[in-house]
Amino acid sequence: MLDVAANLSASVEVFYGVRNSSVCDLPLVDAARRIVDAGFGVEILTAQGWDDRTLPDDKLIEAIAEIAESTALMTTHACVNTWAPDVLRKEILITQRMGIKQMVIHPYVLGFNVEGHEPSAQAARDLCHFAQDCGILLVLENLGKMGMPWLKRVLDAVGWDIKSSGLGVCIDVGHAHRSCSEDGIRPEAFLQEFRDIIREVHVDDNLGHKDLHLPPGHGTIEWGAVMDAMVELPAETIVCLEIAWPAHPIKALRESRDFLLSVIEERKPAKDR
Repeated sequence: MLDVAANLSASVEVFYGVRNSSVCDLPLVDAARRIVDAGFGVEILTAQGWDDRTLPDDKLIEAIAEIAESTALMTTHACVNTWAPDVLRKEILITQRMGIKQMVIHPYVLGFNVEGHEPSAQAARDLCHFAQDCGILLVLENLGKMGMPWLKRVLDAVGWDIKSSGLGVCIDVGHAHRSCSEDGIRPEAFLQEFRDIIREVHVDDNLGHKDLHLPPGHGTIEWGAVMDAMVELPAETIVCLEIAWPAHPIKALRESRDFLLSVIEERKPAKDR
C-alpha cells in the first residue's frame, strides 16, 4: 500500500510553465529549494536551466547535491529526448554526482520510436545496466502519443524484472488521459497493469488532448478511480505533482496535495474514515 501523503514530490515545472512557454527566470536550484522548503520532494531536469538545456555545470551539480541531502524524495528527469546514448550516460553520471537515485526517461532515449533508428534490445539493456551500476534506477514514462503498447514493447525488450533489468515504470496520469482519447485505455488501467514495477507517478490533469499540466481536478480526469489504483502501488512509489502553475506555484502544490488526499478520504468506506 502506498502512503500518498508521505511520498509526495513536485516538479520544478510548477514555477516555469509547460515547455517552450516559460514565464519565470528563477534558477533551477532556487525552484528546487523552495519546493523542498514547502514540504515536498522535488524532481529536477538534468539541465543548466528550464530554458537552457545544456548539461548542468559543477556549481549547479554541487548545489543540487546539497538539496538532495535534505530530502529522501528527489529525482531527475532526463533532458535528452532522443537516441543519444552518450548524452544519456552523461546525464546518469550527473544524477549520480547529485546523490539522486532515480531518473525518469522517455522511450526515445532507449532507442524506441525514433525516426530512422532501429531499436536494439541489447543497447537499451546496456544503458539500463549502466545506470544500475551507478546506483540509479531508470523509470520509463508513458507519453500522450506512446501509450500502454509502447511501454510493453520496451519492457519486453529490456525485461520486466526491476532487479535484473534496472528499469522501472513512471506513469504520467495526464499522458494516459491523452492516449485514452485514442485507444480507450484509462489512466487507472496503467496503474493496475504495471503496478508491481511502478516507482513513480506523475500527477497532472488536462482535457484529454493537449498536454496542459493542470493541477488535479482542473481537467476531465476521473480522479476517484485513479486514486483507488494509486494507493495499491508499491510503498516506495514517488508521487510527483508535475503541474505548471507559475502564477502561484507553492499554493498550487498545496491545493493539489489537499485535493488528492481528500479524494482518497472520500473513497474510504465509512467505517474507516
